Amino acid sequence: MPQSLPYELESPAVPPVEEIAALASRAEGADGDPPFSDQTLVDLRSTPAGRVGTVLARASGGELVGAAVRVHEPDDDSQLVELVVDPGHRRRGIGTALAGALADESAGESAGTVRAWAHGGHPGAAVLAARHGLVPVRDLHRLLRPLGEAPDLPLPEEMPAGFRLRAFEPGRDEDEWLRVNAAAFADHPEQGRMTLEDLRQREAEPWFDPAGFLLAVRAEDPATVAGFHWTKVHSGDDGEAALGEVYAVGVSPEHQGTGLGRALTAAGVNHLARRGLAEVMLYVDGDNRAALRLYERLGFRPWHLDVMYARTASA
Repeated sequence: MPQSLPYELESPAVPPVEEIAALASRAEGADGDPPFSDQTLVDLRSTPAGRVGTVLARASGGELVGAAVRVHEPDDDSQLVELVVDPGHRRRGIGTALAGALADESAGESAGTVRAWAHGGHPGAAVLAARHGLVPVRDLHRLLRPLGEAPDLPLPEEMPAGFRLRAFEPGRDEDEWLRVNAAAFADHPEQGRMTLEDLRQREAEPWFDPAGFLLAVRAEDPATVAGFHWTKVHSGDDGEAALGEVYAVGVSPEHQGTGLGRALTAAGVNHLARRGLAEVMLYVDGDNRAALRLYERLGFRPWHLDVMYARTASA
């Protein structure tokens, strides 16, 4: 970074999580895109030392104006990188400096694949990724749907015969939900890896609401989960309206193809509508054509795009 700029870089042993979260919130308010995934924020708060590294940029007065986070995954020797710069301090070389410092720190390590999310798919992120030898490997679409006004429900809601809905019960359902989640998302790079600690961290978040965490169970066996729809509400900051999210919908493999996934999707969307929310969004991978077609039939339309870039060790 040019010496004339009043910024300093640091790599603290213990990351200032709340400062980083506040920076991320400012960026999301300006961009409409969260710069960090939920899992990255969970990792910052709970991952043992050594697995998560940060490079921070501070202005001369000490204000945090940029942050790069690197999470090392020991299972496959990969790294996930996400980066944010304060909206009021952009186009001054901070992002370039953060990415360069992060690359320098990992240069001596035997890293496998390096992955980086560009939330919003901004052109500047593409340039920065190319500079470090990363190429686009995954598109993650965000879709949006209006909910209309209660009491009219947005979607027809009817559970398949023999199933009923109940709310998730903290302290009771964690292990059973993790079982179904791992099976339903066995091939998903993030969702399928969720651990008990990850789940408990999310239960501790202000947005967590068990009433909006819907479980499909057999009427005669309410303890065994067949599928779920976990909803989320993003609080409206700075006068913006709150936004609902289809956070995760999963069906145990033995119950897939029964119409349970569609019914769960409808139930969660209707739950958000009953909360008085005007819109609901969701994430879906670009190569999941079946899910894209389903959500389009349910009234969701393209809204934003996140792009993952990657570089393998041999590249």
